[in-house]
Amino acid sequence: MAIRRPGDLRLARKLRAEGVVYPLTTIWEARRAKLPLSYALALLEKESGLGHNEFGHDPTIFAGAGEVTKTKYLAYRAERRASGNRLMQGVGPTQLTFFTYQDLADELGGCWRPSRNMRVGFTHLQQLTHVLGKQEGAARFNGTGPAAEEYGRDFVQRQERWHAFLTR
Repeated sequence: MAIRRPGDLRLARKLRAEGVVYPLTTIWEARRAKLPLSYALALLEKESGLGHNEFGHDPTIFAGAGEVTKTKYLAYRAERRASGNRLMQGVGPTQLTFFTYQDLADELGGCWRPSRNMRVGFTHLQQLTHVLGKQEGAARFNGTGPAAEEYGRDFVQRQERWHAFLTR
């Protein structure tokens, strides 16, 4: 599958003007995952302010630790593993939190790298939405319970807004 297509640079400029941090990477990794771009953009908007490569704010290790660099990530991973993978933090543009997803991104070249982080997050969202539908799949990406259900509803609103933006 060819990831790059004519028009990608023009679309990337349009997305950058809207605040998308890594527009070409977002386009290419969404395409690689067979995830509609509007879904990828809604996910990045919800998880990391349109793709910032930062640690999350869950009340555990590395909360609010700022930019995800290789050095910081490897220190985080060592601490996570030392806890028996019980202490986990959201990482990167798609806020990969569960250790198996972080490890998969590491196998692909590093969870600290926005492209690998997006590849895993976008693929996971694609699988969930394919099986469960847009709203329920997005909710499960976030977890379970009332907060996850609200996440799914908000995701749909954002996705529809991005879809309208992309099709005008």
